[in-house]
Amino acid sequence: MTRYLEQRLKIRHLRVIDALEEHKSLLRASQALRVSQPALSRTLQEVEEIVGGELFERHPRGVRPNAMGLLIASRARTLLHTIREMETDLDAMRDGQKRSIRVGVLPVAAHGLLPAVLAHANSEAAHLSFEVIEGRNDQLTPALLSGEIDVVLGRLYPPELPDELTRRVLYHEPISLIARADHPLFERATLTPADIQRYPIILPAVATRMERDVSDLLATIDLQPDRSIQSSSVGFMRELLLSGNFVSAIPRILVAGDLARDTLRILPIALPPGERPAGMIYRGALSEAGTLLLSEVAGELARLAESDIVEIAERN
Repeated sequence: MTRYLEQRLKIRHLRVIDALEEHKSLLRASQALRVSQPALSRTLQEVEEIVGGELFERHPRGVRPNAMGLLIASRARTLLHTIREMETDLDAMRDGQKRSIRVGVLPVAAHGLLPAVLAHANSEAAHLSFEVIEGRNDQLTPALLSGEIDVVLGRLYPPELPDELTRRVLYHEPISLIARADHPLFERATLTPADIQRYPIILPAVATRMERDVSDLLATIDLQPDRSIQSSSVGFMRELLLSGNFVSAIPRILVAGDLARDTLRILPIALPPGERPAGMIYRGALSEAGTLLLSEVAGELARLAESDIVEIAERN
């Protein structure tokens, strides 16, 4: 059966299949592509007519790809990645020596690491053109696999399923109890969890991986907050810490700048060690721009390690 796919399939068809496989929902896929849901449904119907069969099974909570859908989605993602690479190559040819990199950043690295990396970049790295996309792990990993971004920077979590990505451990993100530099707790000669519980505690949002790490850590020292504020906003958490007598259990690197300026300080209470590996994720070999970014990140991590904000990982 000849389908003449090279003549009939269009890029918009590939983008719809890729979005549906990623989001598993007609509504979320249409929002991601910024098209109406009826328009997306019509495009899906066109593709199914072209390939000669249904690609997705409908169910009450969305859609799931069948065997043919998985095959088409995989090939669509590869083709879209190739097209994006061609666009990057054309940009590089047009701009001569100009180099660019698209960086996906998890929240902790987005607020605590990358700004310092860019601020301290040497003259060569300063000529890089950066596109920075902040997101969660479940958002950035598919974008990296599809070629929408070039690298991901931040906490490294084991993949739920095997993939072809390289996860390079560069450092560890220790969690500490942190408060404003002039917080009354710093006036005490000794500090116990009971002392800390007298103050409201700021915690990461429920159901995030950081929240689970923080909860496990607090449980080991039997610190059960009587009053807590949970938030997914790093800016809001930081503003609370700076403006009142709050305490927060967060990775030190999240507020690296404030720790360096001594506006925030780490409370002197012993916490059990725990490895929280972080670093860079990429697909295939790093580009010249990716290698340059890696070098700049390593340099900034070395500066942060001197202040005990991060722990450098053993070279792997």
